[in-house]
Amino acid sequence: MARTQITPPEVDEVKVSIIVDNSFDMLMASSDVAHRFPLGPHAFENPLPVAEHGFSALIRVENGTSHGTVLFDTGITKTGVLHNIDVMEINISDIEAIVLSHGHADHANGLVGILSRYGAQKLPLVLHPDAYLERKIVVPSGSEICLPAPKISDLRKEDVEVIEDTHPSMLVHDMVLVSGEINRTTDFEKGFPTHYAEHGDSWEPDPLIMDDQCAIMNLRNKGLVIVTGCGHSGIINVIRNAQSLTGVTQIHAVIGGFHLTGGLFEAIIPDTIDALKKIDPNYVMPGHCTGWSAIHQIARAMPEKFIPSSVGTTLTF
Repeated sequence: MARTQITPPEVDEVKVSIIVDNSFDMLMASSDVAHRFPLGPHAFENPLPVAEHGFSALIRVENGTSHGTVLFDTGITKTGVLHNIDVMEINISDIEAIVLSHGHADHANGLVGILSRYGAQKLPLVLHPDAYLERKIVVPSGSEICLPAPKISDLRKEDVEVIEDTHPSMLVHDMVLVSGEINRTTDFEKGFPTHYAEHGDSWEPDPLIMDDQCAIMNLRNKGLVIVTGCGHSGIINVIRNAQSLTGVTQIHAVIGGFHLTGGLFEAIIPDTIDALKKIDPNYVMPGHCTGWSAIHQIARAMPEKFIPSSVGTTLTF
């Protein structure tokens, strides 16, 4: 069934600050777009950001006199995300909403720390109902990796305004669009075949991870800025869904995890890169679960568009 098109208003500026990601390089050079973590004269004496296997980004949007700040994902540990927030001198009270891209621990575990710091202020939290599912990955050897999920009881204790929806949501004066469930339209992005979810007393295959969603902003005269957590839907599905949902075909930037790491996904790296080149975004910043091989292949294929990720980076569009 076709969804109603939702075109967010054009905004004047989008800033995306990487709070949690898998890598930090204190000597990475800044550019006109990517402003790296600032190093003062006493850089080696002061606390520096830490890298962890997870993702969190602060999205700040400006349109005329309207401003909005959204926290997209919360990383894997409450200590890591709070440490980086402090080191990056982010005012946590500016956050007006939190979005969980999905329920996996490396995107949601830091939520407890955020809420304990923020306090009970009816902060809106947007997530898909499937984010509460207990999940696991079964590796080829037969061993299992548990993926603990956020608990609704913990959120209600903190007096959070939980918005559970499979459909798109608009935040901060309609300047940030949360995609909701992402349509799967490519023939090569088939999901995570060894991923399972608990339903009642049984574990069932859950390859599609339907709670996967992204944040979308419409930058004036330049197109969409898309922030994704893991991109379990497939990064090309993510982009095409954003285009279809908004009616905007031009893509300015794609930031976050493209989930192309490991033997199960490296086979689709060439197809992904071919499709990315056809979409022709102005900037791509793959991080987190994109994987070493995919990141380097994207960098070689799209050198003028590629931005390496590093914790503490702020992208200004």
